[in-house]
Amino acid sequence: MLIDTHAHLNSLGDTRKVITECIESNVTEVISVSTDITSSIHNIKIANEFDEVYSAVGIHPCDIGTLNLMDLDKIEELSIDSNNKAIGEIGLDFYYSKDNEDQQSLFFDRQVEIAERNKLPFIIHSRESYKEIAFFLKNRKPTTNFVVHCFTGNKKDAKVFLDLGSYISFTGIITFKKSNELREVVDYIPTDRIMIETDSPYLSPEPNRGKDNHPRNLVYIAECLSLIKKEEYLIISEKIRNNTVKFFKL
Repeated sequence: MLIDTHAHLNSLGDTRKVITECIESNVTEVISVSTDITSSIHNIKIANEFDEVYSAVGIHPCDIGTLNLMDLDKIEELSIDSNNKAIGEIGLDFYYSKDNEDQQSLFFDRQVEIAERNKLPFIIHSRESYKEIAFFLKNRKPTTNFVVHCFTGNKKDAKVFLDLGSYISFTGIITFKKSNELREVVDYIPTDRIMIETDSPYLSPEPNRGKDNHPRNLVYIAECLSLIKKEEYLIISEKIRNNTVKFFKL
């Protein structure tokens, strides 16, 4: 039933084993998200090999490096594959520095163009850049759906993105003992705008925090969401699945 909307299967080893373990935990589909051209090619390959996998292709802001805009032609070429369902992850990352802000913004904008041309949603990476991302979206006015992945902001941040039409995706961070404020944000956001993800192999939820993450751990995030929203697990899981199917046009 559950769909992991953001995992990096290219970093998890034996994909067949991972998918088998997912199905055993009732995680029936995975969106394998890319960060560069190499992972985009790999994710297209596994999406075409496994019925349970869909891909998202794109270049992460921290992976721009020495690339130029011509390299995005490859991303657009890959994006039209029938098993590719999004552009991502793309966006802005100012955790370490804002020195290449202009380059990051340009790559972000051009990849949004690819999403729009191919009528695909896009997945936003927004570490230390909520203000800049919101400014970009407000002025850019994208014509396709988008989601802020791994959201850790406050209610004010959430309202800004909701008013811009964004979906909000949560990771295992909502299960952490000290994430009370974030759980309040989850409760604040309308259920029909929420998706969930593992971001595997990162950000393992409780009770596996500190270990390599796995898409099967999505069940712990769904269980936490059920408690926050005070809805039965199967009911909230079905609602979140419906959001995901609608967003990615699965």
